[in-house]
Amino acid sequence: MDKRLSLALKYYDAKLLDESWAELRELMDESVPSCEAMQLAATVQLENGAFDTVLVIAERLIVLYPDLVDGLVFKGQALMASGRSDEAGLVFMKACEREPSNVDAQFNLGLWHHDAHRLKEAENAYSLALSGRESFVNAWNNLGNVQDESGRFEEARTSFRRAIELQPDYSPAHNNLGASLASQGYFNAAIKSYMRAFELDPQNYAARINLGVAMLEQGDVFASLSVFDSILSVQPNNNCAYHNRLYANIYLEDAPEKLMSEHTTWADSVAIGRPLKVQDPRGDRRIRVGYISPDFRRHSVSFFFEPLLTEQDSSGIEVFCYSDADHPDAVTARLQAYGHYWRVIKGMSDESVHDLILSDHIDILVDLAGHTTGNRLSLFGRRAAPIQVTGLGYPATTGVPNMDYRFCDALTDPEPVSDSWSSETLIRLPEGLHCFQPPRSAADPVFPPVSENGYVTFGSFNKFAKISPLTVTMWAGVLRAMPTARLILKSKALTEEITCERLRSMFSEQGIAIDRLQLMGWESSDDAHLRLYNSIDIALDTFPYNGTATTCEALWMGVPVITLAGRGHAARVGASLLTQLGRDDWIAQSTADYIVGAKRLGSDISGLVEIRRKLRAQMAESSLCDAPRYAKKMETAYRRIWRALCETQS
Repeated sequence: MDKRLSLALKYYDAKLLDESWAELRELMDESVPSCEAMQLAATVQLENGAFDTVLVIAERLIVLYPDLVDGLVFKGQALMASGRSDEAGLVFMKACEREPSNVDAQFNLGLWHHDAHRLKEAENAYSLALSGRESFVNAWNNLGNVQDESGRFEEARTSFRRAIELQPDYSPAHNNLGASLASQGYFNAAIKSYMRAFELDPQNYAARINLGVAMLEQGDVFASLSVFDSILSVQPNNNCAYHNRLYANIYLEDAPEKLMSEHTTWADSVAIGRPLKVQDPRGDRRIRVGYISPDFRRHSVSFFFEPLLTEQDSSGIEVFCYSDADHPDAVTARLQAYGHYWRVIKGMSDESVHDLILSDHIDILVDLAGHTTGNRLSLFGRRAAPIQVTGLGYPATTGVPNMDYRFCDALTDPEPVSDSWSSETLIRLPEGLHCFQPPRSAADPVFPPVSENGYVTFGSFNKFAKISPLTVTMWAGVLRAMPTARLILKSKALTEEITCERLRSMFSEQGIAIDRLQLMGWESSDDAHLRLYNSIDIALDTFPYNGTATTCEALWMGVPVITLAGRGHAARVGASLLTQLGRDDWIAQSTADYIVGAKRLGSDISGLVEIRRKLRAQMAESSLCDAPRYAKKMETAYRRIWRALCETQS
């Protein structure tokens, strides 16, 4: 082997890429460099991010060594990394046609398909790569990701474990195994995998963030915050950790002043763009409204966004949807089928999305995520539209100075005190913030179970993280007030017995016998999930983070809900929903009132039967399910803020 090539290889193995390239550059000046030198040079420059240089090397490889497909593979990789995905796919397909057994060609073809969410094609390519090299760790890891995204969780975990078996110190596979376990509620097992992942690679901050999220899902808010703080102490600009930290604080206490302070402190690090001048400031012209969300899929946000999308008046408003959905599904397809402009922005940089929105000439850009996973708040910080609004996806202020407005209502954010807890100007929608899309396949409500059981069954299907110590205290108080009553709790985190035991201990400390509790875990079927409401007579809301979609599902199944109204938005959503339904009598103003209200409702058996018989029809006729009316009031709000801006700029 040439001495320079040998030295370049040693530098590469030592991760000294610049030094390696310095040796290789001389070899590249030769009229016919060796194949080995060109392969190493392309590899080094790929890792250096010098994609134009890689393309030059790849083209020479194709010409000088036409019998090899390596040049095509490197060319495809450079094109893919440069954002030229369509060109890259053609090159990878050509490489696989030339040499179907080439492991690297098939693997990269799999990456290309996977990136475009063509899961079947990606799986086939990864499988072909593995048939050529069974010990290909990256291929096993990626195959596991495809299987996980396809809902084949057991197969996915088998693939991740195979990758770990082949390379026990491969941190990404430990992280992905944890994510797969967490998706089905095995959070304790997931935590072990996440911890192993960053033990092996302290720079694997994705695993650390996943660890914090899993702890939050288990209800251990303080441990979760500790993880996010440990990341931020090393990487103060890690926005993902910061977003999760802000979101976790909502579960902790009903303290809107503190949330305001935390969110505005984060926003100090956001790049702020200048105001955009309206090109056509006519207050009555057709306006362009863009909605941006990672949750245009089977997600609670879509339950409340779809009614607006179905009824938006196209004569006055042009609708653009910017979908950042990680795993598009049947709900994605249904939303897309409504015929509005649809832009897929998954994988695009903020800069590219910013340019796309500007080219679409969006007048009002609406955020539907807040600080939840996959948000684009930094995009709003740089200002992508003359008017920017947040709503539906997050129960608190964003803190972003360039977020002009936030949708709410008079109950979620009472005036005037709530205005000081929001960095945005509040738009209080008349009659309520929410409009619910009822589940299409929900079975009809049945008689309340107390009719046959002879005792009242309370229940909550809210996320486990929402079951705060105060919530447990209130629920225990309800059970003490009704000594024969039972309580059913269903949550993904209750899939694991260790979490169930922790919850039972919390109730035991309150003097509640554990045989009065029925704990249920993850349920993959929507129909089965909804039918479980037939097992409870009265739903109990959580505090300080109320249920939203969960509350609406209970009501749709004919189950009354008792909620406690607090101070901040997250602690008042239940009151807003029930007021829209005309059931103010189910809203408690104190913990004592909550217990009394639950007992009063549970003591009236004939009343429960009547509620179950009429509640769905009442909900269907209320503003909570009146999509045309909801769309009209949203359009009125858009028109009002649009005219205000036009008058200012005129």
